[in-house]
Amino acid sequence: MIEFLSSYIPNILQVLLFLVMLGMGMTLTIKDFTRVSATPKATFTGLINQIILVPLIAFGIVSFVPMPPMIAMGLMVCACCPGGAVSNLFSFLAKGDVALSITLTAISSIVTIFTIPLIINFSLEAILGEASKSIQLPLGKTILNIFKLTALPTMLGMLINYKWPAFSLKSKPAIKWVSILVIILALALMTMKLEEIGNSWHFFKASFVGVLLLNILTLSVGYFSSRGLGISKKQSATISIETGMQNNVLGMTIAISTSLLNEPKMAATAGVYGIVMCIIAIGVIQLYKRIITS
Repeated sequence: MIEFLSSYIPNILQVLLFLVMLGMGMTLTIKDFTRVSATPKATFTGLINQIILVPLIAFGIVSFVPMPPMIAMGLMVCACCPGGAVSNLFSFLAKGDVALSITLTAISSIVTIFTIPLIINFSLEAILGEASKSIQLPLGKTILNIFKLTALPTMLGMLINYKWPAFSLKSKPAIKWVSILVIILALALMTMKLEEIGNSWHFFKASFVGVLLLNILTLSVGYFSSRGLGISKKQSATISIETGMQNNVLGMTIAISTSLLNEPKMAATAGVYGIVMCIIAIGVIQLYKRIITS
């Protein structure tokens, strides 16, 4: 039974990601994409942090911290992914600016459709060298695949929200918590897949230091860069969460999908990232609640 299920894990992950993005879309409206004018400094700071600084920090980590090439590539895959419904939930629990969190998630989910293949292809060549030629991502095909996995279900969710707003409103609390459950299920599936190719504990140890550094550094850069620009504590905490907590289910899907990277070892890093992210989030939520309300 386990072997039979394992062969379908890439497809199951795609379905789970589609459902998560559909649910996230049900929490969005067009205003979430046009709210930039209300908080331009906070929005652009968050987007620059998430889309530019996070991959640069990740590349710095893989350049200085010894780790297997496939694990290092997995860290880069995590770094180029946008936030997701989970980061919105964490911002809410931390008493952050939820509207800003949703705006950053909405915009970054569209922008990263185009930046993900560019960053991954650059990283493949830089980290794997000649071996990268067998794993190159065709730009057009990759953009189309990521669009189908992220933007399309998001737009469908927005359509549902537009047509049946009362239903979407009632579903919002469930959507956010279901996203956490999806992460847990995706991690369980990923562990099952890794056991086919090696010991999952080995992959955890190989990626833990890099993942921990990426979480801590990006959370810190997100907060202190915002405060340095005079942005409020509430919005800085939100930018920190959006900068430091990426959509690891998307990262696992990109790594394991047969139509994209098809490299389960890269997905191991995204799996560990999800575990570390959720553990760190417990402390981060409490810390930012105190900072914001002080």
